[in-house]
Amino acid sequence: MKTILLANLVLLCFIGPAFASEPWWKEVDAASLPPLSQPIEQVVDQYVEQLLRAKGVRAAPSAAPETLIRRLALDLAGRVPTPAEANAFLQAADPLHLIRTVEEMIDSPSFDRHLAYELNWLLMEGKSTDFTKYLAAATSSHQSWDVIFGDAIRGTTGGADQFVRSRIKDTDKLSNDVSVIFLGVNVSCAQCHDHPEVKTWTQETYYGMKAFFGRTFDHAGFAGERSYGEITYKTVAGEERPVRPHYLGGPALVEATASEPSAEEKKREKALLDDLRNRKQPPPEPGYSRKLRLVESALKDREGYFARAIVNRTWHRLFGHGLVMPLDQMHGVNRPSHPELLQWLALRLQADKYDLRQLIRGLVLSAAYQRDSRWNGSVPAPDLFAMAIPRPLTPRQYSVSLKMASLDPSYLGSRVTAEDLKKRVEGIETSSGGLASRFEQPGHGFQFPVDEALYFSNSQEAQDQYLNGGLANHLDALPEASAKIRTAYRAVLGRDPQTAEVADLREYLESRSDRPREAMRQVLWALFTCSECRFNH
Repeated sequence: MKTILLANLVLLCFIGPAFASEPWWKEVDAASLPPLSQPIEQVVDQYVEQLLRAKGVRAAPSAAPETLIRRLALDLAGRVPTPAEANAFLQAADPLHLIRTVEEMIDSPSFDRHLAYELNWLLMEGKSTDFTKYLAAATSSHQSWDVIFGDAIRGTTGGADQFVRSRIKDTDKLSNDVSVIFLGVNVSCAQCHDHPEVKTWTQETYYGMKAFFGRTFDHAGFAGERSYGEITYKTVAGEERPVRPHYLGGPALVEATASEPSAEEKKREKALLDDLRNRKQPPPEPGYSRKLRLVESALKDREGYFARAIVNRTWHRLFGHGLVMPLDQMHGVNRPSHPELLQWLALRLQADKYDLRQLIRGLVLSAAYQRDSRWNGSVPAPDLFAMAIPRPLTPRQYSVSLKMASLDPSYLGSRVTAEDLKKRVEGIETSSGGLASRFEQPGHGFQFPVDEALYFSNSQEAQDQYLNGGLANHLDALPEASAKIRTAYRAVLGRDPQTAEVADLREYLESRSDRPREAMRQVLWALFTCSECRFNH
């Protein structure tokens, strides 16, 4: 097993072309980039269309309105649209209705809850911890990405210390997770040898990043940090060397020399920590913090790793494919599909003070985001963004959407006051955790597990809540098969059925006229589990 893991690590390190003399972003002419005041959506479309023309590819048309409002709601609110949201969008004649819809969703509590969920998967692999509560508070108070980063590394805000604390017993994992998540690079490729592609990344680069956490320690559930202590590493030749903190191959930090405490000083320190531990109190803050220096280094870095990493991850989440792939190989040798666009978006995010809302708003307002996912003929390369890429729903998206779709349509209907609607939607969103835990978080090469199909086929819970819920009872009360079919399609898929679909399902229902309730529930089962419901397309 160890040999296989090492082989996989070496393979990962060799992704990309041969050495380049300069990182790709040095080749981008900053003077030729559009002004940072230009709308994000315009710049996105400018560069995406430019590459499409160069490749001789014509983009797919815009998605149908009912598809677009569903896509927007899933990406911005983490669920399918309410009937009121869908009807307002589909019936609007105002040319600015798209902008208004996007801004209303981004300003909604649903957006905050969904963003917190997405960030929790990015930062904590979806685990429910105190950090989850921190993120809920951070997103609802519109904290910027740089603030969230600083809180996660320093751990001085309630719950935020869980990011470091959960990894503190493995500083290799801690330092590499920080590099992958926040900087978009996997520095573990330089742990055992110099990086095979980035010639300026040596073993010292890896251990220089690790040194930022070399003074961090576990203190009975708290993440402490000392003002002293150094780490060493062994070179390929077996030589042991001390290392100071280095930020991604840059020069070593200039620090005042921290002398090792005397035996008596260490004894007093231990007594203090023991007393604090017994009283379940955190250790004192260090007079000098290397973790703080890491935050400062990332935010002042002229190379731009920090901003580009979150731009690329956000683009990947909304488009289904990153401007740079893989997401953890954003070093200077791995060239993006649209270098100027990525560089401009990173600069714009910095100008917007790392406000993810502004970035997301601009991306979803672009024509590139709004394309149809259907394509006739040979499908173009995903990095052209000529069409929308269908994306599996996350556990939360799917569970909340199932709960909403299976309700009696009147529960979220037009007669509900705005205040009650807000409370009902919040109740549905916050109660979906149990169902969400039954589904897997999609990743690269994701395939739906058999357990999911078995749940809908055999689970009594699924039968009771989704196939015998409010929607099913509402359909039973409708006298005519076509009305049942149209209502089911609108509730589950957010669109009217095509003529052929109505005809096929009418025939199916008529063939089971001896047991109409069971037949209609079989139709609902097919709709809830079909790819159109299971994907954001």
